[in-house]
Amino acid sequence: MEAGTAREAQRPARTRRGPAEGIEWRHWGAEGGALNAIVVALYVGLVVLAGSASMAAAGAPDLSVGALPLLFWLLANLLGEILWLPAPKGRGYLSMANASNFATLLVLPVALAVPVAALAGLLADLIFRRRAWYRALFNAGTCAVTVYVASEVFRRTGGSSGSLEALTSPLNALPLAAATAAYFLVNTWLVSGVIALHREHPVWTVWRESFAFSYELVGVVVLHLLGFVFAALFHAWGYMSAFVAVFVTYFIRDAYVRYTADTISRTAASALPRGRASHRMTNP
Repeated sequence: MEAGTAREAQRPARTRRGPAEGIEWRHWGAEGGALNAIVVALYVGLVVLAGSASMAAAGAPDLSVGALPLLFWLLANLLGEILWLPAPKGRGYLSMANASNFATLLVLPVALAVPVAALAGLLADLIFRRRAWYRALFNAGTCAVTVYVASEVFRRTGGSSGSLEALTSPLNALPLAAATAAYFLVNTWLVSGVIALHREHPVWTVWRESFAFSYELVGVVVLHLLGFVFAALFHAWGYMSAFVAVFVTYFIRDAYVRYTADTISRTAASALPRGRASHRMTNP
């Protein structure tokens, strides 16, 4: 999460993994001194411990399901981790991991969904994004807590997703909405906490300016709906649904990137003086 100035603090790096995207982890405490560095490090450690506690609370994974479903959902989450969407007007990014994580918690038992999603985030950080180990652990801890809480909320509000009929039942409307809200709130508040401590800003201000704006909220709803669709496709077509899911993901991403580029171009053009803008339009 980029957070160097008051304006930069408004830019969420990713909906699901913000802090590892831009905080200068090599210079913890550069603004607030050694005490600030210790406080941030303690917070990161607590989040990692909370992630471990979430895995323990989820229970021992049932490995009798076989290696294929575990590998399938691990790869699905890895794909989501490395795909991200830039927000219009430079207000950050949306991670496709929102969709894959949500599908995972709807399809797999919580004891498997939590470690699979966390491991995918850890591997993506270490292998593809080549981040420092403490950044990767923080993100994995955030992911574990978020997926566990969302899974529990879905279950405790009466949600059922063991079959296509159960998943698509109208009775699941409230549990799905509650799980989406829990996922968003837990994730963004954990991210806001580390940014607030690092930059010594009020956490409410950081959360409101970084996450509580209309574009991000719409993006969260769309990505979680996409995760619901992925889960339904898996129940309907099994592993063959991967082909459809990949096609849909890349189609949406390509269309969205084009839309974002057009939005940025229009914003830049509108910022030009009237004379220059007219000159550019009449003299391409």
